[in-house]
Formats: sequence, C-alpha cells, structure tokens
Amino acid sequence: MFVAKFGGTSIAKKSEILTIIDIVKKNLKKQPILVVSAISGVTEKLLSLPDAKKKDKKEIISSVRQMHVKLINDLSLDESSVKYLDKELGKLSELISGKKLSPSGMDKLVSYGEIISSFIIANVLVKNGIKSVQVISTKLIVTDDNFQNAEFLSKETQRKTKKILYPLIKDGIVPVVTGFIGANKKNQITTLGRGGSDYSASIIGFSLGVEEIQIWTDVDGIFTSDPRVVKSARPLNIISFREASELATFGAKVLHPRTIKPAIKAGIPVRVLNTFNPTYAGSLIKKENINVGFVKAISFKRNIALVNIYSTEMLLQKGFLVRVFQIFAENKISIDLVSVSEVSVSVTLDNKEGLDKSIKTLSKFSNITRSDNLGIVSLIGEGITSAAHTIRRIFDILEREKILVRMISLGATDINISIVIESDKIEKAVRVLHNRLLLRNGTISI
Repeated sequence: MFVAKFGGTSIAKKSEILTIIDIVKKNLKKQPILVVSAISGVTEKLLSLPDAKKKDKKEIISSVRQMHVKLINDLSLDESSVKYLDKELGKLSELISGKKLSPSGMDKLVSYGEIISSFIIANVLVKNGIKSVQVISTKLIVTDDNFQNAEFLSKETQRKTKKILYPLIKDGIVPVVTGFIGANKKNQITTLGRGGSDYSASIIGFSLGVEEIQIWTDVDGIFTSDPRVVKSARPLNIISFREASELATFGAKVLHPRTIKPAIKAGIPVRVLNTFNPTYAGSLIKKENINVGFVKAISFKRNIALVNIYSTEMLLQKGFLVRVFQIFAENKISIDLVSVSEVSVSVTLDNKEGLDKSIKTLSKFSNITRSDNLGIVSLIGEGITSAAHTIRRIFDILEREKILVRMISLGATDINISIVIESDKIEKAVRVLHNRLLLRNGTISI
C-alpha cells in the first residue's frame, strides 16, 4: 500500500487529472490510497465568503461553481456530478446566510472544497475503469477541538481508518480521501491548518502502516534552496527526516513542519513528486543519513524580529528563563532561535502579534532592545555543526561579502546552523553560501 496526495494545482485541469489516472493505473497492484486537496484557488474563495457583501457572496459561489463545472465538462462526467456539486453548494449557501461563523463554522465552510474535488476525482477514476469511492475524512481522522489548526488523536484515528479503508483496499477499490479535514469526538468538522492535506496523507499512511507516502505537487522535489532566489538550486535525491523537518521549520515551502511527524514516528519514507513531470524520481525523505558533515540545503525566513533581554537577575538565578518564556507563551508567541549568556538572552521570532505586550511585561525586570527588518538563513545538513571546516567556510564567505551576522545558533540536533542578518542581505547571503558550499564544477554534488 501507498498513500498519494495530490495538491490543488495537480487536480485543477483535465491534463493533470489524466496524469493522476495514469499514475493510479500503473500502480493498482500496489494498492494506492489517494488524498486530494481542493482545486487550486477554491479554498481562498471560500475563506473570503464570511466578510463579503450579499451580492459578492453570490458571485463568489457562482465562480466556485463555474470552476468545477468546467472541470466536470472537460472530463466528460455525467449530470450526477453537477447535481452533487449543486447540492453541496446549496449547503454552503445556507451555512453563510446566517450570523457570523464561529471557528467550527469556518472549518465546515472550507471543507466543501475538498468534499467536491474528491467526488470528482473518484468519479473520473470510475469512468476510466478503476473501481473507486469517495471517502470523507471526517469518518477517518479524529481530532481535538482546536478548530482551524487541529491535531489528530492517533489511537482513535488508527482504529477508524483501518475499519473503513482496509475493506475497500481488499476489494480492489481505490479510496479518494478528502485532505485537510477531520472531525472531533462530537463529529464537528475540523481542519488541520496550513499544509493540512499533506498532513492528512501522513496521518493515513501512519494509521495503515503503508510502504510509502507520496506528496504530488508542482515542483520536482525538495530543492537545495529556493530556485526563485538561487538559479543553480536543484532537487535533492535523498534527504533525512531530520533535515526535511529543519528545512520546513526554517522557511522551505514544499512541506509543512507537521506534515512528516506521523511518517517519522512510523518510519515511513516520504517522496515528493511533480504531477507536471511524473517520470522524475523526486526527493525521497527517509530515516537513514547520507553525506554527513556537508551542507545539503539552505532555507531562509524574512521579516524576523530579534529581541535582546538583559538582566543581572539572570546571574546564578534559577527560573529566570522559565519566567521569560512563560511571558512569550502567554502571548502565543513562538520562538525560532535562542542564544543565552550569563546575564542575557536573545530570541528571534516571526509572529510579532503580542510582542509589544510581551516586551512591556519583560521590561519590568530586564532591559530590552528590539531589532526588526532581519532575516534568518539556515544551513541544513546532518553533522554540520560538528564539522569545523564547514563552520569556518561559512564565516569566511560572509566576511568576504561584508555580511554582518547579528546572531548565530548551532542546532542541538547537529544539523542546523542558523544566522541572523539584515533582511536586505538575505538573498545575497543565500546565493553566495549556496554556490560556494554546494556547487562543485558548476553542478550540485549531493
């Protein structure tokens, strides 16, 4: 068995859906389970509905209908698909006709994108001679009550997933599962937050113990850096779970940091593939480490704030750091990097909401300085913090380019060297570090 997740761009047009059909046909003996997102652009339209005027709401729903009807017609599906579409859009219209939506109402609102797309994909598979059924993931994935960013409950999810999907797979039926959504114990629809469909695929793979989880997207895999910034960036053939997690946490856009947690727990390889280039092998994420001691990829974050907290109370005092981090936690601020000395602590963060309140509280017992317009450049690779020659080369390159480092953090996992620099130097730093550390004779050596 394997799980294959197809994103919004992979199901937006007839040509891409025909590619999906071909992929499924070639792999029927391997018992595929599909997870699909909403058609590209649909979720954004649905999210705009609550604040739209009455007239605009009708136009938005009409636009969503037209997108799906065009796809249905292009795929030559019968009238039943249009009837299903209109039935679901009728429920959607009713949902937004009343008072302001609660967080649970918002989750129900955006679920219609995946519900409609999964029905279309299942129908087109059947039309092409493949036994298939739509499966709404509210029947599979049990979550907590954290609407809009829910976390799955593993035991309950495993039990339901096995009970529903195993019989279908045994009968040679390809399940087409809605990504992004689940349900709490009260059967209220929840969503899994950013990267939710990838997360759904990982959860289902974990629950069934599949051989591989495939994430089909619109790029050739996980790149050595953002190709929009670094023209010489290339896809990585193999990368470890830990490296992939660090890349996602520090700015890489292909996978959300949560996505591969269930896969890591179950030791299931994850492969990132391109629907627009289906013969390419993509990037394989696995447990084993290769090329230890070398930088494999460089990611970055913009718009970072650096907060320096200085207090003589820190000296030989217990509990000071607990007090500092508790203040950030109370204001729902997540910290990226930390650097600590005897009497000071420096932190970086990209969620600045609540920062002013935090600084006001911290100022009661410490001196605070804040710097904005900064960014983080993260160099990722197994064992690089233990490789003295790598660290030396990084700083030689930055010094030669006159790029001032405001803060440095060597990750405890031995795979991340992160530097804080001025935001306007980010692209230059990423390019020179990438090309001088990763290129050999003009090509990527890893």
